[in-house]
Amino acid sequence: MIGTEIEGIIALILFLLIIAVVSGILFRRIKIPYTIGLFLIGLGISTISSGISEIEQIFDFVLSPEVILFLFLPPLVFEAAYHINKRLMARKIVPILVLAIPGLIFSTLIVGYIIGFMTPVPIVYAMLFGALISATDPVSVIGLFRNMGAPAGLTTILEGESLFNDASAIVTFNIVLGIIAAGTFNISTIIYGAEGIIWSFSGGIITGIISGFLIGGLIALSEKSAVVSSVISVVTAYASYLIAESVFHASGIIAVVTAGLIVGRFTSVWLKSEDSKEISEFQYFSAYLVNSLIFLLMGITTANLLVNSQIDRELLILIPAGIIAVFISRAAVIYIFSGIMNLFKGEDYIPLKYQHALFWGGLRGAVAIALALSISEDMPFKDEIVIMAVGVVLFTIIVDGITTKPLAKKLGLDRPSNLAVYEYFSTVIHAKKEGLTALDSLLKNRRIDRGIADKIRADYEDEIKEAMAELKDLFSEVRSEENKLKKLLWIRLIMVERSIYEEIYGYGYISEVVLDELRYYINMKLDEVSAGTVPPHELIQSDSIEYSIFITPAWWISALFNRFKFAKNLRKFALTTEYQKQIAMISSARQMEFSVDMITAEFGFPDEIILEAKDEFRKISGRAEKIIEDMAMRYPELSEDIEDYYLRLSLLIQDEDYYEEMKNKGLIFPNVYEDLLKRVDKERKNLEDHIFKIV
Repeated sequence: MIGTEIEGIIALILFLLIIAVVSGILFRRIKIPYTIGLFLIGLGISTISSGISEIEQIFDFVLSPEVILFLFLPPLVFEAAYHINKRLMARKIVPILVLAIPGLIFSTLIVGYIIGFMTPVPIVYAMLFGALISATDPVSVIGLFRNMGAPAGLTTILEGESLFNDASAIVTFNIVLGIIAAGTFNISTIIYGAEGIIWSFSGGIITGIISGFLIGGLIALSEKSAVVSSVISVVTAYASYLIAESVFHASGIIAVVTAGLIVGRFTSVWLKSEDSKEISEFQYFSAYLVNSLIFLLMGITTANLLVNSQIDRELLILIPAGIIAVFISRAAVIYIFSGIMNLFKGEDYIPLKYQHALFWGGLRGAVAIALALSISEDMPFKDEIVIMAVGVVLFTIIVDGITTKPLAKKLGLDRPSNLAVYEYFSTVIHAKKEGLTALDSLLKNRRIDRGIADKIRADYEDEIKEAMAELKDLFSEVRSEENKLKKLLWIRLIMVERSIYEEIYGYGYISEVVLDELRYYINMKLDEVSAGTVPPHELIQSDSIEYSIFITPAWWISALFNRFKFAKNLRKFALTTEYQKQIAMISSARQMEFSVDMITAEFGFPDEIILEAKDEFRKISGRAEKIIEDMAMRYPELSEDIEDYYLRLSLLIQDEDYYEEMKNKGLIFPNVYEDLLKRVDKERKNLEDHIFKIV
C-alpha cells in the first residue's frame, strides 16, 4: 500500500516535470514567460481533470502552506540571493528596504482599510489579508526584464524588494494574528509588534551570518570541489531557514537571504571560475525545477480553490474588492515612497518610468497563498481571505504578467529601439568585413577558386551596403538630437568595454572579486547613460560598498599588525586586488580609445562626440595610472612583487597560447599538449601562492 502511494507521488512529479519541460520550450517560442504559462497549464489541468473520474483524484488537491514555506521557498530565495548583483544591491539598498519594510506595512494598512470599507470583513481581519497579500513575487517579471535588457538598477530594486518583503509579510501577518488572538490593540501591542519586527530581521541576519560562514565556510575546506560545494549550498539554504525559524524564532527568509549572499561571495573567492560557474548552473537548475513545480501546483491549487472547493460561490464577488485594494496600495507605496526618496536624489533616485514598472510588476504569488491557507479553520472570515488572496494572485499573474512586456516597451525600458538597430547593423558590417579579410587570406594561399571567391565577395559587399543604408537612415532620424547620438555611441562603447573586462578575466589577469567590481562599474555606467547622462558621470567610478567592506579591513588589519608576517601578506592581497582593478581599467581604456574610431567608422558621428569619448577614456586611464604610481611609492617592495607577478603571468599566458597553436597545427601530440598545460598550471599556481596566500 505504501509502495503504491510512493509510486503514485513519483509518477505525479515526473508527469509535472515533463509538462514543465515541454511547456518551457513551447512558451519560449511564443514569447510568454514560462512561469506564467505553467500557472495557466496548472489551471487547465485541474479544470480538465475535474471531469475525468480516472485522474480527478490525482489533481484534486491544494498545496499546503508547509510545502510552500519549508520545501519550496528556501531554495528559491537562496538562489536569488546567491545570484543577485550584490554590489548593485548594496547601492540600491535604501529603496529596496524602504519598499520592503515600511512600504509593506503601509500597504497592509491601506489594503486593510479599503477591504474593511468595501466588504463585510471586519477591519482587523482585513488587515490580516493586507499583510499576506502585500508581499510581491515578481519572478516572471524579473526574468522578462533581464531578457529585454531593462536597466539593471530597476531589476535589482524589484528583486531585492521581493527578497525582503516576503519576510516582512510573514512577520506582519503573525503580528496581526497575535492581535486577533489577544482581542486588543493598544500601545503595548504596537511596542510588541515593533519588537517582533526588529528581532525577526536582526535575528534572521545573525542566523544567516553564522550559518553562512560556518556551513558556507566548508566550501574553503572542500578541496574546491564544485560538486561538494553545490551540496553545501543546498544544506545552507535549508539549515539557515530551519535554525532561524525553530531555534531563534526569527525570520527564516532573512536568514536564507543573508546566507545566500555570504555563500555567493565564498564561491567567488575560494573557487576557480569554472567551479564557481558549475555551482551557479546547479543553482539555476534547482531554481528552475522548484519554480516549475510551484507554478504548476499553484495553478492547480488556484483552480481547485475557485472551482472545485466548497467555498460559497457568493464569496467570489469579494475578488474585485481585493484586486482594487491591492492596486491602490501598490500605487500608494511606489509613488509616495519613491517621491519622498527622490527629494533627496543621490543613488536612491527612482525615475518615473521605473516607478510605473515597479507598480505594475508587483505580482503576487506563493507566499500569499501559503499564508492564507495557514489560517486556522476555526478563524472567522478565513474563506473570505482565502478567496480574495487566490483571486488577486490569479489576476496579477495572468493580467500583470502578460502585459508587463508591452508596458516596459512603451516606457522604453527595453533596449532603445535606435540602439537595437545600430547594434544589429553595425555588428553585421563588422562581421562581413572580417569575413572579407578571411576570404582574402584564403585566396592568397590559393585554397579556393577565384570565381567562387568573387561571388562570395559580391554577396558580402552587397550586405555591407544594405546595412550601411539602414544606418544612414537611422542617423538621419537622430542627427539633429545630439543627446540621442551620444546615447547610441556610449551604450555601444560600454558594451564593448564590458566584453574587454570579461576577456581580461578569461585570461586570468584578474580575480572574480575584481571582475565583480568591474561589472558593478559597467552597470552603473549603463544606468547613467540610460537615464540620459552622457558621458557617464565620474562619480560612478568610486568603489562599491561591498568592495570597500571587503578591502578596507585588510588595510586596517595590516596597518595595526604591520610587524607580523601575516600583515604583509594581507597587505599584499589588498594591494594586488586594487592593482588588478586599475590595470584592467588602464588596459580597457586604452583599447577603447582606439576602438572609438572603429565603432564610429563610416557611421557619420560628429567629430566633437568622437573626441569627447576618447577624452573620457584617456581620463580613466590617467586616473588609474596615478593610483598605481601612488601605490608604488607607498609600497615599493610589494609593488615590485606584483609587477614581477604580472610579467610572469603574461609570459605564461603567451606560452599557453603558443602550445595551443602548436597542437592545432598538428606539430605536437595531444598528450604532449596536456603535459605542457599541466606545467603552465603548476607555474601559475606557484605565482598565485606567492602573491595571494594569506597567513
